Formats: sequence, C-alpha cells, structure tokens
Amino acid sequence: MRKLSSQVQFICILIFFTLGCYTSNDTDKNLLIQQIDHLEKKGLYYWEKRMNPDHAEQAKFFLSKAYEIKPEEDNLAILYSRACYFVGFYIEKIPEKKDSLFLEGYNIAKGIVYHSQSLQKGFNAVTDDSLARELRGIEALGKSSVPALYWWVANLGRYLINKPVVERLNHRDLLETIIHKILSLDPTYFYGGGFRMLGIFYIRLPGTELSKSKQYFDQAILTFPNYLGTKVLLAQYYYTKAEDREHFHRELQEVLSADPAQIPEIMPENLFEQGIAQQLLEQESFLFE
Repeated sequence: MRKLSSQVQFICILIFFTLGCYTSNDTDKNLLIQQIDHLEKKGLYYWEKRMNPDHAEQAKFFLSKAYEIKPEEDNLAILYSRACYFVGFYIEKIPEKKDSLFLEGYNIAKGIVYHSQSLQKGFNAVTDDSLARELRGIEALGKSSVPALYWWVANLGRYLINKPVVERLNHRDLLETIIHKILSLDPTYFYGGGFRMLGIFYIRLPGTELSKSKQYFDQAILTFPNYLGTKVLLAQYYYTKAEDREHFHRELQEVLSADPAQIPEIMPENLFEQGIAQQLLEQESFLFE
C-alpha cells in the first residue's frame, strides 16, 4: 500500500479528536455529522477519479473511515464494498493483499444483509443447521437487498476463483442461492451481473456442461453489451476451456475496439477491462498451446 498522503494523515487525526469530543460531550453531534459528511464527500470525490490507482485507494480509505463512524448507512457500506472489489481486482498486484481486499468487501456486504430484518425472520423460522438457516434467510429477502447480495458474491467469488476445487465446492450452495435470488429480484442489476456471475460460476465448477456457462454469458452480453467485463470473462474462462482460439481472439478484439465511454458511469472499469483484454491477447499462444 502506498504511503498515505499528508491530507489523509490529517483526516485520521481529525477523526481521532472528533470522536474524542463526541465521547466526552455527546451534545456536540453536529461536529461529528460534519466529519462524516466530509469523509463521504472525499470518498465520492476520489471514487469518481478511480481510473488513477492512487485515487482509487484514497476513495477506499475515506469510505472506510466514514463507514467506521456510520456503519448503519447501507449506501455508504455498499460503495465501500464495491471499492474493495475495484482496488482488489484492478489495482492491487500482490495475491495476498488482493485476497484481503476481497474478504474485506465480502464481510462489509454480508454484514448489510445480516442486519436485514427480512433475513433474520427467515433465518429464525427454521431450526436446521446454520447453512440451511442462512439459505432460508436469503430466500426471504426483497429487492432492496440486491446491491448488498451482489457485492457479497462478487467479492467472495473473486476470492474463491483460483482456490482449490474443494474450497469452491464448499461454497456452491450458498453462492448459487444468492445469485439466483439476485436474478429473481433484479436481473439487470450491475449490467446483467447475475447472469455474468452464473457464467463464471458454472465454468469454475467441475462436472458442469460448458453450454450452461455459455448460456448465461450470452444472456449477460445481450442484456448489457457495452459492459466489457462480461466479454473478457467469456474469452478468459469459457473460450480457453472450450479450446476455441478463433472466438477468444475475436471477442477480445471487439473489447479493444469498443468505446469504453458507452456507459459513462463505468468507464474506468471498461478501460481496465480493455487492459486485461490486451494482456490476454499477448498470452494467446501460451493459453492455446
């Protein structure tokens, strides 16, 4: 992790003294509210500039500090979880640190879901083992829980993607239940994210027909063709496993020739995906030996 800037250090000191004032004199709530607002605004400011790796890390830092003060704010927590994923996937290069970021994002998103009254009601409705109760709780959730469910799976799935098969299989029922719940509530969330998740989910599990994975990738692309990450995953995981070099090459060339600004709010993600596409094309000969 890069050294924190003097500005970040100043914010840390400010938080310390602010919290100290709050605990000694709880009538001074306005100051605390102002500090939370300041931290959120700083997080959002750097998040909008996340194409710059330093800014992406600063966004995560400020969002995490705001979350520490106000963990009950779901929208803040969801963006914090998403920032963990973004930095872990696109910025960080050290595997152990990537895993740590994904687990951090996973725990934040899972915490949002677990604080839901709907989940607790479903969870407590049965007396089976903990997994059965967790699955029942997830089934009881409504559409408002989709963002937290998505970033729960996105972070956990990215953490598991290269782990041993046994570890991935241990999470199969949970992940499959959550993804299907996302699709039942909002199949368009995060650019067809549920379909994309099932595409990668089934291709990383042994004994699953390749056609099943392709079906979900195709649905995600049909839903949001300008989200380039789906096409990169299709090439990286499906076409390499299917030993289809022609379509692998064609799909990634389409990614490189696409306009990353077609969906302005995810232009940074699309630009990073184009970088991954370029790297995969450079490895093409090795991948198809």
